[in-house]
Amino acid sequence: MSLRIALASNTAWYLFNFRGGLIAELLRLGHRVVTLAPADPFSVRLAGLGCEVVDLPMDNMGTNPLRDLSTWRAFGRAYRRAKPDVALHFTIKPVIYGTLAARALGVPVVNTITGLGTAFLRGGPLQAAVEQLYRVSQRWPHRVFFQNPDDLGLFVDRGLVGGEKAGRLPGSGVDLERFALCPNPGRAAPVFLLIARLLWDKGVGEFVEAARVLRREYPDVRFQLLGPLGVANRTAVPRASLDGWLAEGLVEYLGETDDVRPWIAQADCAVLPSYREG
Repeated sequence: MSLRIALASNTAWYLFNFRGGLIAELLRLGHRVVTLAPADPFSVRLAGLGCEVVDLPMDNMGTNPLRDLSTWRAFGRAYRRAKPDVALHFTIKPVIYGTLAARALGVPVVNTITGLGTAFLRGGPLQAAVEQLYRVSQRWPHRVFFQNPDDLGLFVDRGLVGGEKAGRLPGSGVDLERFALCPNPGRAAPVFLLIARLLWDKGVGEFVEAARVLRREYPDVRFQLLGPLGVANRTAVPRASLDGWLAEGLVEYLGETDDVRPWIAQADCAVLPSYREG
C-alpha cells in the first residue's frame, strides 16, 4: 500500500543530509514523500530526490512560545493541503508544533528526539516552558524515538512522554557505501578532527582546551575544526574567539563543506564532544 508520508525538520539541510537515505528508501518502496522545512539551498536537492518540497517558515532562533503559534498554524495549513497518512517529525519545533497540528487533523505521528537543545542545557524558565510543551504535545504521537538512553530516561522520568510510547534508536544511520572504510593515514603526529556547527553546545570550547593542554607537551599534534561559523544560534562561537585560537596556533579551521569524507580520511581521530548528542 502506497502512503503519503510527511517529514518535517527545522531545515531542509537537515532532511537532506540526515534523512536522505530514509527518503530515498521510502520513495523506492513506492510511497509519496512531502518534506516540510524552511527553504534553504538544500530544498532543491530534496526536490531532486523526488519529494514534494514545502517551504514552511519557522523562527529557529525564537524562544517565545506565543510567537511560535505561527509555526503551529503553518503546520496546520501545510497538513490540510498535503493530507499525509503519517507525519515524521525531527528537531524540537516540528516535534512540538507539528505534532499539535497533526493531532488536530487526525494525522498519525512518529517523532524522533534528536537532541535536547539549548533550552535543556541552560535551564531556568525557558526549560520549564519547553518541558511543558513537550508534556502536552508528546501525549499524542504513536511513537517517540530517542537516540541515547539519557534523553529517553529524562523524558520518561519527568513525565514528558509515556514509557509505553518511548523507544531508542542507535543513531540516524550511516551509509556504509558512501562512508566506506579507508586506510589510516599513519602519520607520526595524530590529527584530531571535530566536525560540527561552531557552537559552544557542540563542545567546541572543550575541544580547544584539550588542544591547549596537549600541545604543551606534544606540539606536533594537530586539531582541526570543520563546520559553519556564525550560524543562527544563541550558542554560536564568535568569529573573534576563532581568530584568537588561530592566532594562538591551537586549531586549524577548515571552513565548511558538503562532503566531509576527504577530511575524515585524512584524520586519525574524530572527536564528538557535543553536549548530550555524542
